[in-house]
Amino acid sequence: MKNLYFSSDEFDKNAILNYFMNELMLQENAALSVANLVRKKLKIGSKIIVVCGGGNNASDAIAAARMLEGDYECKLFFTTSNLNENCKTQLKIAKQIGVKICKNLSLDGVHCIIDGIFGSGLNKNLDEKTLQMLNLINNVDALKIAIDFPSGLEKNGRILGACFKADFTVTMGVRKLGLYSDAAKDFVGEIVCSNLGICESKFASEDSDFLLELDDLKLPNREVLNTNKGDFGHAFVVCGELSGAAKICAKAALKMGSGRVSLVNLNKQGINLDEEIMQKDSFKGADAIAVGMGLGKAKFDINEILDIPCVVDADMFYKKEILSLLHKDDAILTPHPKEFASLLNIAEFGNFSIEDVQRSRFELAREFSKRFSPVLVLKGANVIIAKNGVLYVSNLGTPSLAVAGSGDALCGILLGFLAQGFSPLDASLNGVLAHQKTALSYKANSYSFTPNDIIKGLQWL
Repeated sequence: MKNLYFSSDEFDKNAILNYFMNELMLQENAALSVANLVRKKLKIGSKIIVVCGGGNNASDAIAAARMLEGDYECKLFFTTSNLNENCKTQLKIAKQIGVKICKNLSLDGVHCIIDGIFGSGLNKNLDEKTLQMLNLINNVDALKIAIDFPSGLEKNGRILGACFKADFTVTMGVRKLGLYSDAAKDFVGEIVCSNLGICESKFASEDSDFLLELDDLKLPNREVLNTNKGDFGHAFVVCGELSGAAKICAKAALKMGSGRVSLVNLNKQGINLDEEIMQKDSFKGADAIAVGMGLGKAKFDINEILDIPCVVDADMFYKKEILSLLHKDDAILTPHPKEFASLLNIAEFGNFSIEDVQRSRFELAREFSKRFSPVLVLKGANVIIAKNGVLYVSNLGTPSLAVAGSGDALCGILLGFLAQGFSPLDASLNGVLAHQKTALSYKANSYSFTPNDIIKGLQWL
């Protein structure tokens, strides 16, 4: 895992006050990271335009242009004449080196555009002039590098009208949480963390959120030789009106290593099951239960599962019975944004629309996890796992996973981990990574990916 922080402002201040650095030293190191990236990606002699605002983000950008001038043809374009003192200092040096300033933004023949307009300090919607400029820049075929934050993206990960579409974002000092929002995913490109002259363990505090990596995936193991199916858990899946969702969940739980998988059919009609899946008429003997997927209007006694670890999904988030599960330490909740909005309303957390949820995913997930006991797995382009106010973000999901039944397969994967004795948090972290890795490993065209491919992919993790 890598650490994620909301902001590095306090860390910058600490470096200045306690490590006897100054802002210009930090900016030199920031600029060097940008310049080094350009040298790796761009041929000598290429044309670079550096678009600058008037703050410290622009100071980093100007310093980078100065470092590159001579080997590259660098020009500065300013969106404002109101420059802070650091900016003025960096501009004075850059001009002496030979970096030119252009009065009009001309992008003809440009090979690289560096964004030093706002950084993470943006706190209001962009004006029309800036919107037009960003749309113009985004349509240019050139290497695009954002400094700290792509302009138009604010600290909470919201897009304020438009956004610079970067190939690379060089974030300064530490990785920022806002770069990993759903809205940011199409704009940040590859995220590179710059060392500002102090290693992260000295620069930042220990309290953080976390970014998941594939190396964090811990799979079930069967290293003990003297064992039997009972040692790997009995997973139960509640089947309601739409049996297909329950079947997908059950097959995923089995493939993820559950020793046994049974389906409790609440539907009056019979269903055909794979021979590996058993059918039960009660929850007796369950080590873990998945409920909600395809449930519809089917009913069961919620009290029967209160003492059993469970994965809760889909239709359960529209039922008041969900309130009985909100204080279970051994539960995992897996809503998508619409379902989460309903859950927040039922739990009297607040009246939120889908748009509200998407604008405030980090804040709502954090506060919900502080108030309620289960692990929250908030689905989206970048999945958020929240427990006790700490966020774990996985940005490894691909568009291939945007297919009906994908969430049912995820629930089965989580159920498989839970039935085998993983804690709800560990089951969630590993389950999300396993789910996403099946898509990353898929070799065929992305549009052809199905829940069955997720299930098949589990055997190759």
